[in-house]
Amino acid sequence: MGLFNSTVLDVIIGLIFVYLLLAILCTAANEWVAAFTRRRGKMLRRGIEQLLSGQPTRNGGDADAFLQEFYAHPLITSMMHDGNHPTYISPRNFAAVVTDVTISLGSGAASFDSLEKGASQLPEGNVRKTLLALLQRSSNRLDATEDNRLEVSQQLIEGWFNDAMDRVSGWYKRRTQLWTIAIAVALTVVANADTVQISRRLWVDPVLRGEVIEGAKARAQKPPATIAVDYEDDADPTVGTVTRTDNQGSEISAEERQSLGQLIGWRGAVQNNTWKDWGERGFGWILTVLALSMGAPFWFDLLNKFMNVRYAGKSPDEAAKTPKK
Repeated sequence: MGLFNSTVLDVIIGLIFVYLLLAILCTAANEWVAAFTRRRGKMLRRGIEQLLSGQPTRNGGDADAFLQEFYAHPLITSMMHDGNHPTYISPRNFAAVVTDVTISLGSGAASFDSLEKGASQLPEGNVRKTLLALLQRSSNRLDATEDNRLEVSQQLIEGWFNDAMDRVSGWYKRRTQLWTIAIAVALTVVANADTVQISRRLWVDPVLRGEVIEGAKARAQKPPATIAVDYEDDADPTVGTVTRTDNQGSEISAEERQSLGQLIGWRGAVQNNTWKDWGERGFGWILTVLALSMGAPFWFDLLNKFMNVRYAGKSPDEAAKTPKK
């Protein structure tokens, strides 16, 4: 009969559907862990320290004096809460604080000349080299005038910060991937989400397979899951709340939970098991963990593609077209 509209295709769709639901659970758990451990704030602090550490403000002084003055600035301390690092600092605020700290060293008014003087008076360090290079670039800009050179310099400092935040995003994604795998392992074992057993149940039970296909069809018509962390309290930008920006796509319905419960779980799974059975189960767990590490967006896109394949063809209600002469 071939692959299309066959049991094989239905089993594949069923597996993708299960992977998608479990991946949504993993994503939500990962965001809760990130909010609880304040992972974003820690990563941001690490990125800022990489930018500003190792720069003294006077000869023979503390090597991290510039970094300490940055965090002592009122604009930054106002975002701290109970000693916790904020999870987000805008490029504009970063540039404003760096500019203020540097100008204060030159003991002048807020102007490009004062900024340049403060940067030149800094002892040798990476911040001094970077600022002098950015200031020189701002002077060479065609759109730079005497009146807006300070503004152009702040824009270049913002770009310096944005480039650093791109690296921080890469660190965060790698850390998130590790957490995703850890959560996937825990979820797979606790729920006994065995790919081999799931495939077997879908293959031998046409009624269950039909229910799962209908659930997959309904899920494919929903928007993709979008789970994020919002920081709604301006007075405390260190504590996030996990939000689902689209409840239809981000939450698992009662029908989906029921279908999932029939495919995973420990009911009767450990009765008279041999080493071969446990080996097969371990292999099934590994397949599930690898699948969940791909993420919910991947499985949502794949589900839509397979559903399009399954339901491809002319609709029964579609009238036959008159052939061209």
